[in-house]
Amino acid sequence: MQTLELDAARLYGTLADYEFCTRLPPRSQAEHLRVQENGAAWLADLDGEVVGFLLALPVDGRAHVLEAATEHRAQGRGIGRRLFAAFHAWAADMGYSAATLTTYRDVPWNAPFYERIGYQIIAVDTRRPQLMAIRAEEATAGFERAPRVAMEKPLRR
Repeated sequence: MQTLELDAARLYGTLADYEFCTRLPPRSQAEHLRVQENGAAWLADLDGEVVGFLLALPVDGRAHVLEAATEHRAQGRGIGRRLFAAFHAWAADMGYSAATLTTYRDVPWNAPFYERIGYQIIAVDTRRPQLMAIRAEEATAGFERAPRVAMEKPLRR
């Protein structure tokens, strides 16, 4: 999964202001273990090979996307949409009323994509302490070198 995540990040190299993303570390083994113990994960395959994944955890009573990635060669084929559709269905079935994520505001396949599938930018404040902690972790890891936002999508069963 870490290799796939690094490969997926290559697309950021096409945007001068986001090239730094190609050098950010992938999710740690500890984060993957935390998802296995407390969350859920989805894999997408193409011709029998895993080319995408989505990792989710409960955060502040909502289903939160910790990471979603599609291998560079498989991007633009609807794999991300399918991963998110499966995640949204699962989250609604689990009784979550909303899904959240954090992302880059101005990258076309980030916030604008998520807006097209029903997410809206939200404020992160003390009513969302776990999301605040995630934003702080992202800042420490170097993600905040470009404008980031938190987003939320209401879910229906």
